[in-house]
Amino acid sequence: MIKNLDKSFKVQGIIGLIMVAVFATQSQAMGAGYGFFIGIMNVIMLSFTFRKANQRAEDDAKAGILILYMSAVIRFILLAVLFVLGLQVFGFEAMPVVLTFVVMQIGQVFNLKGKQRLTD
Repeated sequence: MIKNLDKSFKVQGIIGLIMVAVFATQSQAMGAGYGFFIGIMNVIMLSFTFRKANQRAEDDAKAGILILYMSAVIRFILLAVLFVLGLQVFGFEAMPVVLTFVVMQIGQVFNLKGKQRLTD
């Protein structure tokens, strides 16, 4: 699983950097960089919780599943807070922030290729 997460970091990192470069041509690199930051934070939290859920599932499968559910809720709230901070407090344009994040998350599909379950 750790090997797949490394691949996920690489794929999403490359996609994010490409998006930052594209938006840099339109003088919106800071907003795209913030979207890149949000995307990487999401992947880091996801990898941390998968690792923790796998460790916990060895003793109690229900506890491992509960960690994954709670992780989804926490990540949703964190992402909402980060988007609000970026768009309202820091004043970034919405398009580069959101588009960079969304395209990076679409890159997660490359990590799922050939898997039957998310935790494979």
